[in-house]
Order: sequence, then structure tokens, then C-alpha cells
Amino acid sequence: MRNGKRGLRPQKGSLTGEEVREEEIPEAFRTELKITRVIVEMLDLGKFDWNHPKVRGIFGELSKAPFYSFFGKMVARISLRLAELADVQNFLEIGAGKANLTGIMLNQMTQQNKSLPLFVTDAHQIVLENMEKLADEYPEIKLETGLWDITGPPSADLVEKICHPALLYERYTLNYANLESIINISKIADIVVFGDWINYTGQLFAYDEVFKKIGSRPMFYKDIKPILDDCFPNQLIFDKRALDTIGLPTISLLICWR
Repeated sequence: MRNGKRGLRPQKGSLTGEEVREEEIPEAFRTELKITRVIVEMLDLGKFDWNHPKVRGIFGELSKAPFYSFFGKMVARISLRLAELADVQNFLEIGAGKANLTGIMLNQMTQQNKSLPLFVTDAHQIVLENMEKLADEYPEIKLETGLWDITGPPSADLVEKICHPALLYERYTLNYANLESIINISKIADIVVFGDWINYTGQLFAYDEVFKKIGSRPMFYKDIKPILDDCFPNQLIFDKRALDTIGLPTISLLICWR
């Protein structure tokens, strides 16, 4: 931003209090603009309500937006390739949400003529009920569901069900959990594909503050690294070149294995 004293002036945009027009945002990220507006509107009313029809509608749109669809396909394809290389016997998906990522994985497996057992978990039973339709659409793939809040360890029953090596993948789940969740995940998974925004630089931005309002917590790589070293000593930061070259503030994909 520029100031008048130095012959500079504010540039057009949110810093000047003007509303950012949708057409000013790249199409792939316009849903993020919409959801940020909804969050602000809800907070202006006094409380964020996940069950509000407007909130449920916009998050449903978000999960199918171009960027999230692309990212979901990337998580699925990388997981499938790792499964092939490591002779993985079981997939796990945590934080099922509206089952969009589950659907992407089932579709990718079908396209690649693969059929690995997939166990999908969430902390809420109503979420898992969404899986019935997918199970009917992909009868050739063994799809099971179960309750697991990853802030606690997996149940003995769940551990017993999983064949090893097991690969666990997820998208935007750890940010709504805690650091101990990584330890709990390590009790059941041999390989993990973490699709989270993990803060690499230690610097927070406006979107971090906005998403705090809906329960998302900034996770810092400096805090995660010692836990990963104990649980999954082999690690690959997928975005490393971008982090080093352009100062990208967050890791979007982290691959770890024993």
C-alpha cells in the first residue's frame, strides 16, 4: 500500500475498504471469496453456525470447486501410485465430510482398474451415511465406514480390521484437529498423504484469521516436524521447490512413511 506523504497512494482493493469484485479473482478461487464473505456475514450476526442453510450450501459448492477437485484428484493419484510402489494392502480416509474425496478416490481406482479395500472414517455418523450411495455405485471396491475422532487413538476394532502396509490419506482434516492426531494416525498407518495447509514460514495471513472463526487452527511445520520425526521418519514436502523459490507460505501436501 502506498501513502500520500511519499507520493504514493492506496491501491484499489480490500485495503481501501472497497469490495473485491468476483471477476477480479481467478475463476478457480472464486468459491473461496464467496465462503469468506459468508463467514464474515455469519460473524456479523454474532455466531458462526455450521448448520445454517447458506453455510451448508457454500461448503458443498467449495468441495466441488475447480481447485478442490484438482487437489482431490492429486491426493488420490499420488496415493494410488504410492500404493503400487509399496504394495499397500489397505487405504484409509479420515474426515470424510461430504464424501467428495471418497468419490474421487473410488473413481480413480476404477479408471486405473485397481480395487484396494478402503476404510473411511469420520467423527460424525451422519457423514458416514453419505457413503451408501457410493458403495452402490462402486460395488467392485470394498468400502467400509467407521467412527473415529482422530484427536483420540483408533479403537482396537479398527486397528484389527486394517491390513498392512496401510496408506492413510486426507484433505484439510488436521487443521480441524490437533498435533496429537498425527501420533494417533501413526498407530494405524504406515504411509500418510497429508493434504493440509501446514504453515512453513511462521507468518500468518488474513485467511488464517478468517478460518480460525470456523474452527480451523494454523498448524506450523516447526511444531509438526519433531512429531513426524518420531512417527514417520521419512518425509517429502511436495511443495519444496515453490517454498524455496517464491516463498510460498504453506505446505499443501506432505508425504510421510516409516
